[in-house]
Amino acid sequence: MFSEILIKDNMKTNQIKLLKELANEIRTAKRSGDEVVISLQPAKILTKQENFTGKFNNLKRVCIFK
Repeated sequence: MFSEILIKDNMKTNQIKLLKELANEIRTAKRSGDEVVISLQPAKILTKQENFTGKFNNLKRVCIFK
């Protein structure tokens, strides 16, 4: 039983490490404006007309699209 707990804790630690690495990779990735817009549309943050959806409407104050 102790070994099962140890294995689960080790798996959690590895998952956390991998998620942190992925977050850092995403954060530092260089993306064009088009790539950013394309990634925000499926997340329902932007419409196809590049307008922010209801919940994210305040973002237009700080985001500039060319």
